[in-house]
Amino acid sequence: MTVKYTDYICLKTGRYQSVGKFGDNIYAYEILTGVTDSPEYYQISMAEFDSFETWSQESISDLKKCMKSLTAPLSAAAT
Repeated sequence: MTVKYTDYICLKTGRYQSVGKFGDNIYAYEILTGVTDSPEYYQISMAEFDSFETWSQESISDLKKCMKSLTAPLSAAAT
């Protein structure tokens, strides 16, 4: 399945970040990067989507921890 950035639907927002969906069942984390606030997208689980308000506030103070979590492979149970 080909996914384009124009297919992203933002559902929850935070500071320089949001979570949303591509289609019906692909959850994504969007973070704005660089001086031009270019978006980067990472696939996340539904559980991570549901708990966005909690972990997004924690991650603002520790972006290295956030990026490590986001780039970790999804477990079979989460997909």
